[in-house]
Amino acid sequence: METAKKTLVLIFPPLTLATSPPLGISMLKGYVERELPDWEVKLLDLNLWVLNNILPDLESGDSKFSEKFFAEVGISKEDLLQAAKVFRGLDNDILLSRPDIYNHCGGVFSKFIEYTTKMLDLQCAEWERSQVLPPMLQGCIGQILALKPSCVGISMIFSEQLPVGAALGRFLRQQAKLKVFMGGSCLIDGAENFLKWYPESADVIVTGDGEEPLKQLLSNGGDPKGVAGTVYWGSGQTVKEPPVFQKDIDQYGIPDFSGLDLDTYYSPEPIIPLLLSRGCYWRKCTFCVHYFSAGDTYRVRSLDSIIEVLRHFVAKGIRNFSFVDEMIAPGQFVRLAKAIKDAELDITYYAYSKPNKTFTPAILKEIAESGCKFLLWGLESGNQRILDLMGKGTIVEEVAEVMRNTHAAGIANHVFVIGGFPTETHREFADTLNFLNDNRAYIYATHTGPFGLEAGSPINKDHKKFGIVETWIQAETPIGGQLGYRVSSGASMEEVWQNYRKALPLFHAFHPHAPLVAYYRDHALLVYKHLGGKLYPEFRRFPKIADVLPDVLEADIFEKQIEKQVA
Repeated sequence: METAKKTLVLIFPPLTLATSPPLGISMLKGYVERELPDWEVKLLDLNLWVLNNILPDLESGDSKFSEKFFAEVGISKEDLLQAAKVFRGLDNDILLSRPDIYNHCGGVFSKFIEYTTKMLDLQCAEWERSQVLPPMLQGCIGQILALKPSCVGISMIFSEQLPVGAALGRFLRQQAKLKVFMGGSCLIDGAENFLKWYPESADVIVTGDGEEPLKQLLSNGGDPKGVAGTVYWGSGQTVKEPPVFQKDIDQYGIPDFSGLDLDTYYSPEPIIPLLLSRGCYWRKCTFCVHYFSAGDTYRVRSLDSIIEVLRHFVAKGIRNFSFVDEMIAPGQFVRLAKAIKDAELDITYYAYSKPNKTFTPAILKEIAESGCKFLLWGLESGNQRILDLMGKGTIVEEVAEVMRNTHAAGIANHVFVIGGFPTETHREFADTLNFLNDNRAYIYATHTGPFGLEAGSPINKDHKKFGIVETWIQAETPIGGQLGYRVSSGASMEEVWQNYRKALPLFHAFHPHAPLVAYYRDHALLVYKHLGGKLYPEFRRFPKIADVLPDVLEADIFEKQIEKQVA
């Protein structure tokens, strides 16, 4: 008689806008079911479930919420209904041809997500105080228990998910008597702090690659002792087992999204996220902490394995992809592009990389012909001193050439910008604005933010080198603290924010379709695909740089002296 399989339910908690399915739990499902035949893995995207249950019904327009709710959010029910229809692809003409209306819809969703996240946070806090589950959390628990789990895994990549994940984990452990495993990129550096903040939320937190540790936990009854990459309570204190990073990542196989209805995500066409490598090939940016989550390594799937994965999804009718690698190295990128072309795969995708001169016109042509519609580049600054201090390894003039060549190849340029890196002066920030303005014919969107000091970053480990003379915790969080700092020269934290806010009109002017399409990157892929590279930059209206930061550009009295930094 065949033994009944045990059931692992893998959960992605709310709340963010679900334009595509979660990758992490899908990768774990594929690996666990291949490696452990006695286990069945069920995926539960509670993020999507919550959205579908609180948004107005797309057919009837009925809403579970009163007019008071919409007044508090600052939107109307009709606007939210229209936004939901546009993002679900029920009115594709607006996404593709009416950027003004699309941008309004994007703004509506931004307000809605922000308000609903706060509402969920309050519900989680109420559960912690009263032990009475609020309605939304009750619904989430009902969805989980309906799948009859033997144990549960919760994967979180956004800090906004932490309160809900912790509340669900605590209930499932205490009331349902289930083993709860947690993981995800936002817990990589803060797992020990999270367990102290929410001590009853999880039996084990997995850091680093999750596949093999989860397999071992399922095989040994959930005992984390000696399992690489696990963090757990032992003898009244947190224990952290060192992670091990598997070199051959081909063995992780193909992500399995089965059980998730891809047609119900908030994108007109399904877009599948894929991870073709783990870690970062550069690993020298002084502000970054992301590459440490992969053990300071860069591990790449073989081309045969990547093509196998892509063929698998193309056979299912999926042709749109986001390659969510930290960065794809130039040499690997051109090999990948040629492999996609040789396999005659008709796909579209976007990816991340670093704009250096290795991206020649010939390489960019290959990448464009393989289906790439836009690239997200780590520009960060238009000032050479700041780029060097960041450890970017890029040259301003060469970056400008890469932007021109990428545009000429038919690929849209999206650029990341960090304002106010420590010791950056007002005028050096203006250099970045001038770089963007000078290259506005080639840059399609900016992804921007003021500098934030990360606890685990190289810059935080060597304050003196970067002109930081004092740090403090501004606010405690479940995964550590938000850090404040004071610099010996350059713009202060307050001035950084002031300059950033003044520059927003310029940042927002770049996208030739609509500024918020850049925010919803999956939608940007569909827009570029529809327009076939024929964007209309003449629709853009750029403010004059002198009007953005007049005090910076016209009055040297505002310039602060750069003090010589001690290496």
